[in-house]
Amino acid sequence: MIYSQRVRMEQDGVFGVFDRPDAGLICSRRTQSTTPLQALNLFNSKFVSDQSEILAKKLETEAGREHDEQLRLAFRYCFGRLPRADELKNGSELVRQHGLPQFCRVLFNTNEFLFMP
Repeated sequence: MIYSQRVRMEQDGVFGVFDRPDAGLICSRRTQSTTPLQALNLFNSKFVSDQSEILAKKLETEAGREHDEQLRLAFRYCFGRLPRADELKNGSELVRQHGLPQFCRVLFNTNEFLFMP
């Protein structure tokens, strides 16, 4: 998150486990860190789950019922590129077994989505 309104001394429900600076102090540069709690929070949070459902509905509306087309569009939205053959194969299998919202949740939790180069 680049910009966010913060209430001083209040724990954030979604991003509370992230190593964010104290809202009461000036922070000219933020250190980068990742922890297992951050990954678990993102994967299990209601916010990410809700956003996954929203993206899945958008993909179904725009790409139709064909899984491969949904996956290609999801990769374009999330990563700005088309999926590789192995990503398409594995993604199709995941969608068949667990549904499109779960696939979207996985995309939202990839390093490629979370970290800008």
